[in-house]
Amino acid sequence: MTKDLYEILGVSESVSSDDLRKAYRALAKENHPDANPDDTAAEERFKRISDAYDILGNPEKREQYDLMRKGGHDPFSGGGGGEGFGDLSDILRSMFGGGGGGGRQPGRRASQIEIEIPFVTAAKGGTVHKLIRLPVTCSQCGGAGGSGRETCVSCGGAGRISSGQGFFSTMHPCANCGGRGYTLKTKCSLCHGTGEIQSSEKVALRIPPGAGDGTTLRVSVSGRPVHVRLRVKKDRFFKRQGRDLLCSVTVTAAQAVLGTALMIRTLDGKVKLKIKPGTQPNTVLRMRGKGVSHNGVIGDQLVTVVVKLPVELTDETKSLWIKLKETNS
Repeated sequence: MTKDLYEILGVSESVSSDDLRKAYRALAKENHPDANPDDTAAEERFKRISDAYDILGNPEKREQYDLMRKGGHDPFSGGGGGEGFGDLSDILRSMFGGGGGGGRQPGRRASQIEIEIPFVTAAKGGTVHKLIRLPVTCSQCGGAGGSGRETCVSCGGAGRISSGQGFFSTMHPCANCGGRGYTLKTKCSLCHGTGEIQSSEKVALRIPPGAGDGTTLRVSVSGRPVHVRLRVKKDRFFKRQGRDLLCSVTVTAAQAVLGTALMIRTLDGKVKLKIKPGTQPNTVLRMRGKGVSHNGVIGDQLVTVVVKLPVELTDETKSLWIKLKETNS
């Protein structure tokens, strides 16, 4: 049985919010326990449909789910050293801290953080050292959160409660117990009942060459999976277009007419670039092999030549321009 949320609802990943809601309502009506008494399979399908819509129907949760799904990490894979999650309840706990009851499992939840890296580091690749803060199991209570467990009076120990009526009721994590199904008589003084405390660890992140804004890296911190979303700083000189780098240089009218040579910044330092005599404004010069390397292919650096004309003229320079104009007439 599929665990992909879009497939559960029978929609594509580009589905609009309105069409998503229509698909959910149709499936919820078809599989609702009231319409299928004593049918445990239909009840299970209804729960999965509700779980899927709980995430995809929320724009922020949908964006987070899409990030995990497309950013180099399959949240549903069960292979590769047991890094996947077993079912939708695990996904809900991993991504949003709720779902399914059965207690918290902080050791399995993937943390998600966002860091900013320099433009050149993203383009060339390299190592970035960052102090990462993430929740770990409380050392004082061992993750229990405290002592004296009592069945939650709001959800009756299920960890989930229903909202709405009839065919369109949905299941949500219980707010009273946080989806655990129980409350505590005495909360841990260190973690205040959450079962987790914040820990800091300095991590060396290896940035692959050609990393773009929004690239997500999966790393392990203290034995826990952490999804690191990269935000690339803007550069005052460079802009990126795929594997190519775009930039511009300004020359005077005399330099454009007579030609010149300029030292141009590249990812590997400054390189001499010749401006040929008669270069026209907005000419684009190609510096081959000076772009971004991605998957073994290196792009180019494209330099746009901007010709700066004088705004104020002295009598002498004005006379020269007049002579030039008469010569070209």
